[in-house]
Amino acid sequence: MSQKVVFLDRDGVLNALVERDGKMVSPRLFKDFRILDGVNDAIAELRRQNFELVVVTNQPDISRGLMMQSELDLMTKAVFALGVHHVFICPHSDEDSCLCRKPKPGLLTQYLALLDCKPTELWMVGDREVDIAAGLAIGANTVLVGLGAFESNTRQHFGVSNLFEAVKFMTALK
Repeated sequence: MSQKVVFLDRDGVLNALVERDGKMVSPRLFKDFRILDGVNDAIAELRRQNFELVVVTNQPDISRGLMMQSELDLMTKAVFALGVHHVFICPHSDEDSCLCRKPKPGLLTQYLALLDCKPTELWMVGDREVDIAAGLAIGANTVLVGLGAFESNTRQHFGVSNLFEAVKFMTALK
């Protein structure tokens, strides 16, 4: 198993958000699920650099009854098709008070508990403060991606416009 681990948020990092009720949110239907430009190349480069790729995603619409599990399963299958190694999903909403919903680091620590040794490199790439908070909680280097990455008050270590830029940045730090 690789000693380099990158945790990737799903919505807004790997796939496009959709507009609903005037807000940009996670897709609920597989027909609305679209992988962002550059993601395939970014994933391929991370694999070439021997990173273990772990997707960690909050999907509260499952517990709220607003998304069918079958739709989520199709999206998860598409994420695995990108070449990621693991997908960890929190299906809970804030009201459930679980330990796996980001900003809590439960999804990340769940994966780390499976490892035989401590990673030599640990990254969290996300598009929201909750992603960055989860990464900081486990001592990961954090990268905020998206249009607001440079103007954000989020406490990330680095800000870039998209996953491909994040990967170029991460691999250049060697």
